[in-house]
Amino acid sequence: MVLAIMVFASPASAAMRFQERSLYMLSTEPGVTTSYTVSFQYMSQLSVGSVDLLFCDDPIPYHPCATPPGMSVANAELTEQAGETGFSITQKSTNHLVMSRPLQMVTANTPSSYTFTNIKNPTNNDISFSIRLRSHASQNATGPQIDFGSVKGQTQTGITIQTQVPPMLIFCLAQEVEYNCTGTNDIYYSNMGELSPNSTLTARSQMAVGTNASGGFAITANGGSVSAGTSVIDGSPVPIESRPGTNQFGLNLVANANPVVGENPEGEYANAVASPDYSIPDKYKFVDGDVVAFSPNVSLMKKYTVSYILNSRADLPPGVYSTTINYIASGRF
Repeated sequence: MVLAIMVFASPASAAMRFQERSLYMLSTEPGVTTSYTVSFQYMSQLSVGSVDLLFCDDPIPYHPCATPPGMSVANAELTEQAGETGFSITQKSTNHLVMSRPLQMVTANTPSSYTFTNIKNPTNNDISFSIRLRSHASQNATGPQIDFGSVKGQTQTGITIQTQVPPMLIFCLAQEVEYNCTGTNDIYYSNMGELSPNSTLTARSQMAVGTNASGGFAITANGGSVSAGTSVIDGSPVPIESRPGTNQFGLNLVANANPVVGENPEGEYANAVASPDYSIPDKYKFVDGDVVAFSPNVSLMKKYTVSYILNSRADLPPGVYSTTINYIASGRF
């Protein structure tokens, strides 16, 4: 019987692989000029004077190196370094960089990183590219290598997500409306009853409004006097209390006690308000075209209850008295 014992020994100078290797690209857009941060961990506790970085399609160190199409590191600058430091760029070409420093012992297992600016990305985003890394004792990246390895990256056209918020004005009007304008009772007519010098006739309607306009909104009340043929009850030109026995027509947008009618505006947006002349409890006004509610900026949503009063003198000619009030909401975009 013959016993053969084979002993394999690695030379003390055998190269080791860099560990914890990574490449961070600030932008992966094809063809743009950006910055790269190359990180790795030195493994051999030996003196290092240079690090060679070769940019190729293929990461295998003994394969021919083809420069990634469109890539250039000829204008690269070393702007940051951590871990093993003291390097500067001493050689550079289209696809090759050499960092050098005075010969210095490295601490084994030392994580290090190097940031380069002014690198032009490859223009081909179909395939990845590589950076072949080698450390040397010499200051010009010649002679035996100490540690080696590769990192890979790839360019990729990003997905652009774009949207916009369209101008928006929400407005609804009826005898009763939902706060957010999702519905109304579809009633747009009110019979106030029979005129009498001894009592005040009342009615009400509601409206809700909201807008994303930077200048807010304005609501105007537009219409004529209450009339029956040539007999007219004019609107009050200034806010005044209800006066039975006089010819008086007016409205406001708040809760009232005399007579009992109306509600205060509903909604959390404090910037959307009834106009000053139409926000005084128990005082009523109507002037054709007046702004009755507004906001100076964005307001979503606000609900208003409009209260109407009608008084008449004893000598008012008989007839059917009516008017139509149109409300117009405008956004200040």
